[in-house]
Amino acid sequence: MLTVPPIPESQSVADYVADGARIATILLIWGLIAAFFSHGLTEFTNSFERVLTQLGRLFAIVGILNAILFIFYRTADHWHDIA
Repeated sequence: MLTVPPIPESQSVADYVADGARIATILLIWGLIAAFFSHGLTEFTNSFERVLTQLGRLFAIVGILNAILFIFYRTADHWHDIA
């Protein structure tokens, strides 16, 4: 006979807020790095403007992927704790 595992207890609101703050911090830091390369460095030199703009876009994508990876990590960590 198939048994259904019990529903795990939810975490406190403070834990969810802390995880949200960590994700926001990850996105903010990578966003600042991306903006620095896309807009900040291109003001000083025009010879590498295209490369620096593309590098800034790359950093923005890396930041988003980093935040997604953190979400997957927290999900796996949560399921590991309840297993």
